[in-house]
Amino acid sequence: MRTLTITFALALLVVAGCSPKAAPVPAAPRQSKTEAVTNLPKLWDFWATWCPPCKQLKPTIEALEKEYEGKVEIKSIDVDQNKDLAQKFGVQAIPTLVFLDAKGNELSRIVGLVPKDTIVGRFKAHGFIQ
Repeated sequence: MRTLTITFALALLVVAGCSPKAAPVPAAPRQSKTEAVTNLPKLWDFWATWCPPCKQLKPTIEALEKEYEGKVEIKSIDVDQNKDLAQKFGVQAIPTLVFLDAKGNELSRIVGLVPKDTIVGRFKAHGFIQ
């Protein structure tokens, strides 16, 4: 319950234009040999099955995966199953969308539930699409 309260409070701060102190931006971890290596820009969606805003965002993420296949690599990362990765990226509230260049360097992030147009706008701002 405390984690949910903290997550909700952080989300309110972000929506209000306040965000927690930014953590250093880590590079994406190396991919395992079983994962496909792409030279595409990336969107990593940090989420959890118990998170209502994450559930609301899921159809948007799935639509973006189909729409931008071959242009943007989109990966959903369950924070409960990938705690080390979430911690490495300083994920403090979910959903957190992390935008990475083709080399895996973080360009920006969005915390909280946002409409598809906001995500597509970020794709354009980073040059992922035109």
